[in-house]
Amino acid sequence: MLTCQYMPDVFGGAEKQCGRVSKGIQTEGVSVHILTSRQKLKGNANEVMNDVPVTRLYSPIGPDLLGRWLPFSVYWLMRVLIWGTFNSKSFDVIHCHQGKFGAFVGCCLARIFKKPILIKVGNSNQFMDFKALKAKKVIGPIMADFVLKTNPTVVAISDVIAQNCKEFGFKNIINIPNSIDKSLIKADSSFSDSKNDSVINLFYHGRLEQIKKVDVLMEAFALLTKKHDQVHFHLIGSGSVLPAAKKYIEANNLQNKITFYGEVDDPVNFIKQFDIFVNASEAEGFSNSLLEALLAGKVLVSTPVSGASDAIFTDKNGYIATGFSAAEIAKSTEDGIALHYKNSGEVRTFSEQLIASNFTVDVIAKEYVKLYKKLLGAS
Repeated sequence: MLTCQYMPDVFGGAEKQCGRVSKGIQTEGVSVHILTSRQKLKGNANEVMNDVPVTRLYSPIGPDLLGRWLPFSVYWLMRVLIWGTFNSKSFDVIHCHQGKFGAFVGCCLARIFKKPILIKVGNSNQFMDFKALKAKKVIGPIMADFVLKTNPTVVAISDVIAQNCKEFGFKNIINIPNSIDKSLIKADSSFSDSKNDSVINLFYHGRLEQIKKVDVLMEAFALLTKKHDQVHFHLIGSGSVLPAAKKYIEANNLQNKITFYGEVDDPVNFIKQFDIFVNASEAEGFSNSLLEALLAGKVLVSTPVSGASDAIFTDKNGYIATGFSAAEIAKSTEDGIALHYKNSGEVRTFSEQLIASNFTVDVIAKEYVKLYKKLLGAS
């Protein structure tokens, strides 16, 4: 497994998925080793996380930043190639998480040591990984062209991403969605299931960054409060847009209608106490927050981002907004409120069956093992 950074408790979805699927694949009898970076010279060069060995090669700056930090990216690339020289007999397949700079590094490894490579793409549309790589000045187009000509197998975590990759020029595309670990939900958790009272508890949990459109989410909530007096919003997480969200809530005198929690230690069980997940993101790969809310059996509302149609089925477990505006999100949330009152029990049952069939770690791990065998047979 090759990923530029790997600190799943600190960073986002790609790191979480790397950890989950690595352990799952190892459970299937395949030896997994994660190769990543560290930014502290005296940090742990070798450790075990989630029962999977991790090697961290030193780079003073995150190697995927590129731009003015390009010398450090090149330095990490050289460290990876040197590592590959001494360890080429210890690995058979290169599995890259995200199609950015790490994919270029992985393709260098694949070409030099003649190894099959797959690249899992983590975002969609205008933010699609390879578009983000190509957008880097001067070197971006060169790196993206190099990756394309390497002809890797590309793993798309949604139909939207598969189409994005096809349009970019990739030929070998396979659909494997993100996974969720069912054991994350604990029956003996200190957090109870949805509160049985007249208040509807809406929530969002995750990174609070610009791409998540928390400002639009707050606007949608403000619209809902004008029609539904008994609604309360719970915003869980931290990020650069949190101060602006708090300022908007104060300006609209909604302080008694929303609770800000910051980061919590056990988000999957923490959200059990709420009712309806609302996502206003402008782009996703396949939202981990959405999968976690699906696992918790909550009614789901989302903008029409990549992955939403794989997890949300109209009138069954939620609604996908027709667009990205606050009004459209508010309308779908109203439908979600009605669904919650009508049959929240059936929502939970439907979502449990959906997860068991499509998204559990063991299901996804088996798909990757099958893909590895195919790549080795063709190499």
